[in-house]
Amino acid sequence: MSKVCEWMRSNDLQGICGEILSFIPMPLMAGRVLEDDLIVEEVNDNLRSFLHDSIMDLPESAETLFSSISGPKDMSPLDEAARGKGWSRRRWQVVKGKCELELFCWGDGGDKFVAFFDDMTPHEVHTRLMTMKERILFLINLYDAKGMIPQLLSELVEHLGVDWAGLFVWDGARENWVLSGDEANPAEFRQESFRNAVTFSRRLSEARGGPFGHQFGGLPIQDGSLWWIPWAEDAGEWEMLMSEAGFGSLFAGVLLTGSSPAVLLCLSRESGCFARINRDVLESLWPIFLSLAERNRAVSGITKLYTRDPVTGLYAQNMMYRIMKQEMNRSRRYRYPLTLIMMKIANMNVIRSRGGIEAVDETVQRVSRHALKSLRNVDIGGRIGDDTLLLLLPHTPAEGANIVSGRLASNAPGLSPFPAVPLEVEIKSAVMDESCMGPEDLLAKLSLSWSADAMSGKG
Repeated sequence: MSKVCEWMRSNDLQGICGEILSFIPMPLMAGRVLEDDLIVEEVNDNLRSFLHDSIMDLPESAETLFSSISGPKDMSPLDEAARGKGWSRRRWQVVKGKCELELFCWGDGGDKFVAFFDDMTPHEVHTRLMTMKERILFLINLYDAKGMIPQLLSELVEHLGVDWAGLFVWDGARENWVLSGDEANPAEFRQESFRNAVTFSRRLSEARGGPFGHQFGGLPIQDGSLWWIPWAEDAGEWEMLMSEAGFGSLFAGVLLTGSSPAVLLCLSRESGCFARINRDVLESLWPIFLSLAERNRAVSGITKLYTRDPVTGLYAQNMMYRIMKQEMNRSRRYRYPLTLIMMKIANMNVIRSRGGIEAVDETVQRVSRHALKSLRNVDIGGRIGDDTLLLLLPHTPAEGANIVSGRLASNAPGLSPFPAVPLEVEIKSAVMDESCMGPEDLLAKLSLSWSADAMSGKG
């Protein structure tokens, strides 16, 4: 542009400069540089249109001029460019995640500047959307509907700047939201337990007196419900919770409703991740997520994640093994303690000889109800064999397990269906350590072994 201006001056064409400026299809402004501010004195109609005709009287400070754009603004790129000498070009995120500009600015090195810019926001939306489209088309040829969902979570992390994405399903029997799958930026695995995404998600699901099946945090469980928090500082009642965990932006959406609703939760450490740019992308992709979820429902996919023991309502043996494996992986990733408690009815044979299978079922029901009263919503219970319950306690060290074990031991003798035969209960606990590579290792610490069928998922 400077060369063009020199040519115009050498050919005595300075008079048409004003006409040229009127034809520039970009928002343009000019003004003065003060010690601690930029004062805009002139603008063109394109800038007025860009700012939705909010410009009233000039001169005006640049920050006030751009106040019509909501969200936390960063005016430093314009300020730095205007204070320089000559032309500069830089990317300017006026509001991170919402308004991204290509800025061209000239300063005389003193108190004058001229700037114009190209709005790159639609281009950024298009670029990210095309990237996701290409990835989805590629993955569709490799995975079925059930396999696509974890792959899509991984794509969100890789291409949209999401730090953690998880899928939750409501467990009506335990009245709790169960994390059925997640993907994370590797940096998330180094977070302290009180800042990790799993802990934050649990606190979110328990907010407002929950957990409830009709809401997840601020998301009502209704068809089409989406929940956006672009910037934690504007999150209202959720600001403290997000700030404590170190998350700057949040998105959640309802994938399925009905008796087993499902929710997708996405979190980012960066403020603005779920502002306009990624929001436009996710809203465009959302029908694909809904379609995959519905197809999973049709083939008994994510809504039947856990097979339950029909007598106690606890998780059956094969599913308990899978859950243990998943929880152990999470404990290893996010570095929180995980404890397994075994509760074994030692004199079950005596009870069986007295009352048969009906007495066995009644005993196990009584013991399971007693155990559930001592557990939190995040704890997990399962049954293996006729006489043994397993209780998996995330975020629980040995001291906490001893307290729970004491509660379980209390009143246990009185749980027998036969007053003359007090119940004899053996309770052991083990904390996962580095030697525990899989569920069988944790069980071995309790002198238990898992059947081959259960290990292969056939039990």
